[in-house]
Amino acid sequence: LGLQQGFNTMWNPPAVSTMMERNDEDSLKALGEAYKNAADNIGIQNLAPKDIKDTLRQGGTFVFKGGKLLLEHYDQKVGDNASISDILACV
Repeated sequence: LGLQQGFNTMWNPPAVSTMMERNDEDSLKALGEAYKNAADNIGIQNLAPKDIKDTLRQGGTFVFKGGKLLLEHYDQKVGDNASISDILACV
């Protein structure tokens, strides 16, 4: 598919800034607590893929109508997702 992978794709300061802008302190604390609870209850090893290299792969967004490709977006880094407006515009 031509998706990006590797350690350099995991660091994206603009994505971190965007996450911080759209979440307040309480929601970030709640997210941290939820992750800690999951790690405590399931085990940290069970939260990650069996092959740690799988966490270094980026994805994308693809919208099809039947066999026709309406939207093709490849994430270059963490947080480089297709915009909701682009997704909604094609459906």
